Formats: sequence, C-alpha cells, structure tokens
Amino acid sequence: MRRLVRAGNTTPGLMLTTGVALVLISLLAGLLAVFAVGERADAAKAVATGSEPLGVKTQEIYRALADADATAAAGLLEGGVESADVRQRYQQAIETASSTLIQAASAGASGKVAEQLAVIGVQLPEYARLVERARAETRQGNTVGAAYLRSASKNVMRAKILPAATALHEMAEKRLSGDHRDATSTPWVPLSLLLISVVSFGGALWFFARRTHRRVNIGLAIAGLATLVSIGWLWVGTDSSRTDLDRSRSDGWGPVETLAQARFLTLQAHGDESLTLVMRGSDNGQYQNDFNDVWGRLVGVPARDGHPAVVGMLARAEQVTSSDPTTLAKVKAAQAAARDWEKAHKDVVDLYEDGKFEQAVALVTKADGASRVAFTRIDEALHAAVAEDQKDFEDSVRAGRQGLDNLDIGLGVLALIAAAATVDGVRREVGRYNRP
Repeated sequence: MRRLVRAGNTTPGLMLTTGVALVLISLLAGLLAVFAVGERADAAKAVATGSEPLGVKTQEIYRALADADATAAAGLLEGGVESADVRQRYQQAIETASSTLIQAASAGASGKVAEQLAVIGVQLPEYARLVERARAETRQGNTVGAAYLRSASKNVMRAKILPAATALHEMAEKRLSGDHRDATSTPWVPLSLLLISVVSFGGALWFFARRTHRRVNIGLAIAGLATLVSIGWLWVGTDSSRTDLDRSRSDGWGPVETLAQARFLTLQAHGDESLTLVMRGSDNGQYQNDFNDVWGRLVGVPARDGHPAVVGMLARAEQVTSSDPTTLAKVKAAQAAARDWEKAHKDVVDLYEDGKFEQAVALVTKADGASRVAFTRIDEALHAAVAEDQKDFEDSVRAGRQGLDNLDIGLGVLALIAAAATVDGVRREVGRYNRP
C-alpha cells in the first residue's frame, strides 16, 4: 500500500492518475451527453407520433360530435326529412366520431383516457337513438319529436358526451405540453460536465508543461479541443431543435387550439340557433340565451354596465395568426362571415317573433338561406385555417427532430476521441519521462 502511495506521488504516477481521471470524466460527460440527446429525441418523436396525433384525434372527436349535434337540430327543422347534404353531414359526423374513438381506444389508451373514451362510446349510440326517434316522431307530425331531440342534445350530448370529449382533449394537451417541455429542455448536466472536462484538460496541460518543460501535450490538446467541440455541438444542436419546436408551439399548435375553439363555438351557435326554432318557445328562451352567450365568446362583448370587455375567440385567432399572412387571411374571412351571420341571425329572430316561422326556418336550413350560408363560410374558413397551421406545426416538429439527428452519435465519437487522445498523450509523456 505504501509502495502504491509512493509511486502515486512520483511525477509519472501523478501523470497516470491525472490521465485516468481525465479519461473517466471525458467518458462520463460524453455518456451523459448522448443520453441527454437521446431523451430529447425520444420526446420530440413522442410529440410528432404520439401526443400531437392524440391531440388532433381529440379535437376531431369534439368537432365531429358538435357538428352532429348542430346538424341534427337543423335536420329536424326540415320536418324530419332533411335534405341529402344535411343528412350526409350528420352521418359523416357520427361516423367520424365513432371511427376516431376506435382508433384512440385501439392505441392502448388506459386510465382516465380510457374512462372518457368509454363514456363517449356508451353514450354516442344512445344519442343517435334519440335523434332517430326524434326524426321518426317529427315525420309523423308528432310534436314530441322536439322533446326527444332536446333530450338527446341537452341530457346526452351536452351533459355527458361533450364534457368527456373536453376532458380527453385537456389530457391530450397536457401530454403534448409535457413532451414538448422534455424535448426543449436545456441539457445543463452534460454541458456542465463537459465544461468541467475542458477546464480539467486545461489544468492538465499546465501541469504536464511544468513537469516536462514542454509547452503543449498534443494528446491532451486534441482531447480538450474535442471536448470543446462537443460543448458547441451540443449547445447549437439542442438550441436549434428547441427553436424549431418552440415555433411549432407558437406558430402551429397554439393557433390551432385557438382556431379549433372558435370552430367549436361556431358549431355550438349553429346548434343553438336551430334548436331555438325546433323548440318553438317550449324551452323558455334557453337556446336563444345559449346562442347569445356562445356568440359573445366567439366575436367578443364590449365593455358595458360596469362589466369588462370580453375578447372573442376570433379576435384571439387574429392575434395568434398575425405573423402568418396565409392563415390570417382565412381568419379575416371567418370574421367577415361572422358579421354576415350576426345580421342573418337577427333576421331569423325577427321573423320567428313576427310569427313567420317558415321564413325563419328557410334562412337556417335552405342551401341559399342567409344564416346557413354565413355559417358554412365561417366553418369552412376556420377549417382551412386549422389545416394550414396544423401543417406548420408538423413542419416545425420535423425540423426540430432533424436538428438532433446523429447528434448523439457525434458526441459519443468525440468522447471516445478525447479519451483515446488522453491515453496517448499521457502514455507518451510517461514514456519520455521514464526513458533513461
């Protein structure tokens, strides 16, 4: 033991000890850097192939369900024998919701996600059954058809199915946020250890120069340079990936969320407008009040009577898409359609209150009805805007993933180069020192 201690206190022993320490710290720093890049690459992949598609699916489920509810009400206004396009839209919405549910469930959903999927899966057939019963009763001229539709919409769709769909989307959004956070976090631990490695190599070069009276140990210099390159590559690579992934959030998923919320409100307003006429006063104005509330959230409410102004979802959509001229143009088109719809809805209400029920229904149900045309325009504009920003999101995530490509391999190679150069440099110096 004493012999080892004495040997370690000699210059060759100190050189060997220094070399071993440098090799270990180089390999450890490189290993942690490789793991850090791998974790961020996995998180970025999860964003692209897991949490983002789940978020899209939950958005599509909610949209399809809200669309089905709005279309069912519009169809009943046509006497239970709705036009072919209205019937097709309703069936398409139900089929889309059902198929998307199956896809989400088959992906191995568990826990709370599985619970909410089960709620929708159980209640959707019940909703469809009540809607068909409402149609059948209405076709026979029975006023009870409106009661069945109200039960389907209020007690099943809005009380059970849509809240479950909302909970699903919130869970998907939380998962996406977590994956995004993991993919964009700065790898401080490996960066710190790599920096310590560079300082250690600098200290070792000074120590060897003093003991050997030579200016530079080439092996240690190469090892230090390789480690310095690792720091720069790790920082630039993860920063570039983070920039792209942050852009996917700010210019992609963030606007998509706002636009989707605006579209959901649009569908709900369309359903409320139709249900107001379907109920023919038996709801004591509930659906008209619901329409006014939803409309305020969609287009905004000015400050009045001491109440602060409410910024509408369309105004928020304009704010979050202001840097994207293509999407902004679609939002502007939706805002213009909303203004036309507001005028058309006032006409619907005025005709209904004047006892001109058939004319009011025509504005809502006919292909050239002012209310239906305006609703179709705003819905199509928002759909196109969502699709545009969805593409921006996918492009940015793809770029973020590419920023990490081969980074882990490169860092691993640089760590091995640093370790090998250290071994060679120390070996040469010890060999020269011990040479007789």
